[in-house]
Amino acid sequence: MDLDQKLDILSPAARFDACDSFSQGGRRYTPKKAVWNDAGTAAESGPDGRARPVFRLLMSSKCEWNCAYCPLRAGNDTPRAALSPEELAKAFLPRYERGGVQGLFLSTGVEGDAAAATGRMLDGLEHLRAHHGYAGYVHLKLLPGTAHAEVERAARLADRLSLNIEAPSAERLRRISPERDWAGDLIARLVWARDLQRAGLVKGGLATQFVVGAAGESDRELLLTTSWLYRELDMRRVYFGAFRPAVGTPLADQPPTPFVREQRLKEADWLMRSYGFATDELPYDAGGDLPLHIDPKLAWALAHPERFPVELNTADQDELLRVPGLGPVSIKRILRLRRLNRFRDPSQLKGLGGAAARAQDFVTLDGRYFGRDPLARARHYAPRGPLAEQLTLW
Repeated sequence: MDLDQKLDILSPAARFDACDSFSQGGRRYTPKKAVWNDAGTAAESGPDGRARPVFRLLMSSKCEWNCAYCPLRAGNDTPRAALSPEELAKAFLPRYERGGVQGLFLSTGVEGDAAAATGRMLDGLEHLRAHHGYAGYVHLKLLPGTAHAEVERAARLADRLSLNIEAPSAERLRRISPERDWAGDLIARLVWARDLQRAGLVKGGLATQFVVGAAGESDRELLLTTSWLYRELDMRRVYFGAFRPAVGTPLADQPPTPFVREQRLKEADWLMRSYGFATDELPYDAGGDLPLHIDPKLAWALAHPERFPVELNTADQDELLRVPGLGPVSIKRILRLRRLNRFRDPSQLKGLGGAAARAQDFVTLDGRYFGRDPLARARHYAPRGPLAEQLTLW
């Protein structure tokens, strides 16, 4: 099997890691200067917070584990391939040198056992660094059960480390990956990585990922664990990947998770990280899930009419952050502009960004309210159409 044939297997197989960067409003980053059109190219935010195109690749698609959701599970009859260290360099460096990508996202299946698979992946990265002099960005995904020495070696070679915990608790993980121990194989290793980060390594931060919907978990469970990961393990990013049933797996007949659910979780995560929302403030339904037909910030505002409207000319930053349609950038602009002139007319909101018009229903301008009455507003944002339509809003 030549290198191109291997890449035809290994690049698509790496898509199950959700390393794409998220920006408010759901826009995905597309590299403007990309000259390659590889299936393995994705985007993620680097250490400086800016999105960058990365080449996403598996070192090996061979795997000894039988995770119920994974198409690469040992029990599935699917094409397999693996790269040598030199093949990794040959696959990545031309794309990097021609400007198609600005970094590498490297993962691997569990070929042999976790120690052997991790060692081969790190050998490939070390070859890239030492033999070819590559000094650019690398996001390396660790395997559950990786030894401490290998975690430390990875921290010295890579800019960002991740280890996918897949489920929000040990009980949920047992449903989809009974071979892994949630506390020992996953959380303990993330603690080691956190400590190495605190010691000055892993400058690009730590990340993890959930397979949303595979284990029957609620959004509340996912976001409670997400909040804990940020607070206790210094996580830079938590990613959410909607479960997709794969042929040949025990969950092949389970319905796919709507992509809009993944989007709502990303938006809720953004609210916690950038808007000061606490997990228990988010607008869950009786089953612990976020609404699908509107974003969680708008849902929260509609559920708290006592908080609105706020006066745009006098509200402080924390109050403005709760107004639908206003984000950190537009709020900075408001605080600057209102020192010069008071906001008096809805037309002035148009200069604050595309989503700012939504704020008209939740603010007063110099004491005057120009939005819809509460009943009309509730009707406007009420779910419409069959459930199938609501699940495919984006």
